[in-house]
Amino acid sequence: MGFGKFLTGVTLATGVGLAAYFTLTKQDPRVWAQQLGDQIKDTVDKVDDVKTAKDNVTTKVAALDAAVTAATPAIEDIQSDVEKFAFKIGPRVEEIQDTVSRWDKL
Repeated sequence: MGFGKFLTGVTLATGVGLAAYFTLTKQDPRVWAQQLGDQIKDTVDKVDDVKTAKDNVTTKVAALDAAVTAATPAIEDIQSDVEKFAFKIGPRVEEIQDTVSRWDKL
């Protein structure tokens, strides 16, 4: 019986609270219920949009991961070519720097 009285009290308090709210704000309960329903529908739609966006992000991240994995050999080849080029032009760069240094002393 204790729980039944508690539930009755909560329901009664909610009803009195809503009646007071409607009286103070001079709002029609049907309009309020319609607005509440619309707001709930909007919230549900937004939650669905977020779920869809999350699924899209998950798909795109998987695709990006696959692309990075596929591109790794090409990136390593490019890095190797850059290192070879840097080794080949190293002496020429030193000569250019020496020449510029001598010009700066003039």
